Amino acid sequence: TAFLSACDKGHVESMQLLAKAGCDTAVISDSGVNALMWAACSGVASAVRAALAAGWCELEARTTHGRTALLFACFMGHVECMQVLAEAGCNTAVTSNDGMNALVCAACSGVPAVVRTALAAGWCELEARNKDGSTAFLSACYNGKVECMHVLAEAGCNTVAKDNDGANALMLAAESGVAAAVRTA
Repeated sequence: TAFLSACDKGHVESMQLLAKAGCDTAVISDSGVNALMWAACSGVASAVRAALAAGWCELEARTTHGRTALLFACFMGHVECMQVLAEAGCNTAVTSNDGMNALVCAACSGVPAVVRTALAAGWCELEARNKDGSTAFLSACYNGKVECMHVLAEAGCNTVAKDNDGANALMLAAESGVAAAVRTA
């Protein structure tokens, strides 16, 4: 819808105009993504604040895959949106249906500041695993996110961990196709 498009782009004024005009602010996409989630994906903290202030969506609403606005903000690498959601009282220990938590999503983002924020806030255990047995470090390796690999290693993660299939950091980094990740692993 036009409203969700405005949220996705973080266009606060358009979001408010459409809401005032009577659009359905509770609308969700086919996969269950609502206005707050789209705003979190946009990276525009004022859009997240606007969605929260207007009460357009529940803070803990989940997509069909169990993702929340916080997990979207972490995955997209938006520190300020993460902080706004945490300050609003969201469940920072939330996990998606496949076991992705804020730290694993942050590691996938490739944004070191996002990983540092999740670590500093203590939202997740450093060695928490998703359903595939991947930790944040292994997820960073698989996605070739070298700087996040460094941040997690410096935080003391288990760099010799293996996932449920027995894949280690080097194997996963090789799958990423990022030569720097292979050198780092």
